[in-house]
Amino acid sequence: MRPTQPWSPSPGVASGDYSGSGVPEELEPCPSWDLPYGYACVPALYLAAFAVGLPGNAFVVRLLAGRRGPRRPVDTFALHLAVADLGFVLTLPLWAAAAARGGQWPFGDGLCKLSCFALAGTRCAGALLLAGMSVDRYLAVVTPLRARPLRSPRCALATCGGVWAAALLAALPSLLYRGLQPLPGGRGSQCGEEPSDAFQSLGLLLLLLTFALPLGVTLFCYCRISRRLRRPPHVGRAPRNALRIIFAVEGAFVGSWLPFGALRAVFHLARLGALPLPCPLLLALRWGLTVATCLAFVSSCANPLIYLLLDRSFRARARRGACGRAGLQGRGTSFSLSGASSPSRDDSSVFRGRARPASPYSASR
Repeated sequence: MRPTQPWSPSPGVASGDYSGSGVPEELEPCPSWDLPYGYACVPALYLAAFAVGLPGNAFVVRLLAGRRGPRRPVDTFALHLAVADLGFVLTLPLWAAAAARGGQWPFGDGLCKLSCFALAGTRCAGALLLAGMSVDRYLAVVTPLRARPLRSPRCALATCGGVWAAALLAALPSLLYRGLQPLPGGRGSQCGEEPSDAFQSLGLLLLLLTFALPLGVTLFCYCRISRRLRRPPHVGRAPRNALRIIFAVEGAFVGSWLPFGALRAVFHLARLGALPLPCPLLLALRWGLTVATCLAFVSSCANPLIYLLLDRSFRARARRGACGRAGLQGRGTSFSLSGASSPSRDDSSVFRGRARPASPYSASR
């Protein structure tokens, strides 16, 4: 561990200072140390996430985009979520290279701004898409008959379009306030944010609107769904399995990004001077942001692994793809995050091409 002076509450080696950068003059200078083995472990984790997430998310996009016939709302949300994860994963080699160089960014100011813009936009899109998916599941389980007009393919597609518009708008400050910033000690430049009170205030507001608010919507919907599932008439095994996988996807996102969001809120408050922190807590914040950023970045490869572990139909299609056989040709091979595969009607799967008649309370409709 190498001591540095003064200290900056940023993730440092974890992400090329994506999560916060610059030496805040208003914060107390404190001796600090980099996270042990961060220069080796963080790049290795990012490259491993890239190696898993790139083919995994590309495979999910291929299967969902290649589905024949009308696409159900939950499939539309899952497709756009995979696209967001794919865009996120494509930036990981850049941050891995910066982390391996001790935070030095070797790719120029333009690519720094573009990478930060992509990260902010895809993270925001992921949170909003998962909130949309939770609302769709809430409507399907709690109010299936009244909500049927709201759950059309056209409404789902329009919602996803609105999500992407909001995400790109929320990511615009990254183009304005992020860029190459000098590293302490004249050790080169890092890709980070300007030490501006305006950006810190805006960042805190965007964190509330694009993370805390979607998280609240998601938790509300799934609490209501859980209460509904405990009352008769009960949904079938296949709809319950569909909900189980969607719960896992939601839980992976929340578990990965919640520590980052909480620590980033503390970071913004510290930069604004609203939350004075002593040196030991500043060091804990830096190390915590390093670990939380790493966890959040690695989560971009989680969804394909969840599908692979929990869904037999997805595993079968993955095996066919790995063996070189076409998984989207012929009947009964379409991919849908809402039911069982057809014609085999695998009730343990949440992927199916066509819907079979079900109760109005079915969560797979």
